[in-house]
Amino acid sequence: MKKNKILAAVLIGVFLCAATGSAKKLDILKLDKGETTNDGIKSEVSLSEEHAIKKGSVSLKVTATEDGGGCIAECPPKRGVWDGYDVLKIGIFNPLEEPLSFNFVIKPKSPIKYEDRSDTKLLARPGHSDLEVDLAGVSTNGGGALVLKDRIAIWSLSPSNLKKDKSYFVQYLRAYTNDELEKEEKTAESGFKK
Repeated sequence: MKKNKILAAVLIGVFLCAATGSAKKLDILKLDKGETTNDGIKSEVSLSEEHAIKKGSVSLKVTATEDGGGCIAECPPKRGVWDGYDVLKIGIFNPLEEPLSFNFVIKPKSPIKYEDRSDTKLLARPGHSDLEVDLAGVSTNGGGALVLKDRIAIWSLSPSNLKKDKSYFVQYLRAYTNDELEKEEKTAESGFKK
């Protein structure tokens, strides 16, 4: 009887650790598994070894098919429940000589008015940039709270100044808890790649 109680306590502990430990990092796109976005506007999207974050992995090459193109999106996202995450990080490699201005949009449902969605302006300098969207404090364009506990309808990443036939590379798109992000950044500082 005592063994059964100990076994039950151990199993409950393992279950609780697994439940609390599972929501630390979420790959929104699993590029190394061959995933790409399911939507693009004025863009051509492909997986590429060019400018991958580490040797043996891939990036998402996005090429504008018209001036002002190069938008990528997921509608609906494969992984669209972002509740419990604090930060969305986007690794971008910009091979151009000038910075690229991006708008990251979260639409909780579709269709939706501009004031009910969230737009975040981002800037990718030439070379690698870690772009961040604050998910913990995200609000709508109208100033209300953006609820992330339900599956969102759409996310999109749009450069505003990409010219036709020019490209950029998405190296990763991940949601993190603050603890996991801090742990990963300490690991990166000590010489390990992301």
